Amino acid sequence: MRVDFRTHGCDERGMFFSETDRCLIYLSNHETVEDIYCTITHELIHHCLDKHEMVDEIDEDQEEKLIYQMAWATESLI
Repeated sequence: MRVDFRTHGCDERGMFFSETDRCLIYLSNHETVEDIYCTITHELIHHCLDKHEMVDEIDEDQEEKLIYQMAWATESLI
C-alpha cells in the first residue's frame, strides 16, 4: 500500500482506494502527529480487509464499525 499526504482538499481525514492500492491522508484535518498515525492505521486496516477479501462480506458501515472496535479494543477489554 502506498500512502500519500495532502495538506488540504477534503473534509475526510483519510481515504483508501482499493483500485490503486493507496491511501490519502489529509494533514490539515489532524491535530497531532499521533492523530495522523491513527488515521494511517485506520486506512491500513481497510487495505488488509480488502486484500483478504473481507469487504465482500460486509458493507461500508459494518467495515467502519469493525475498524473502530479494533482501534479501541484495548480499552474495551479493560
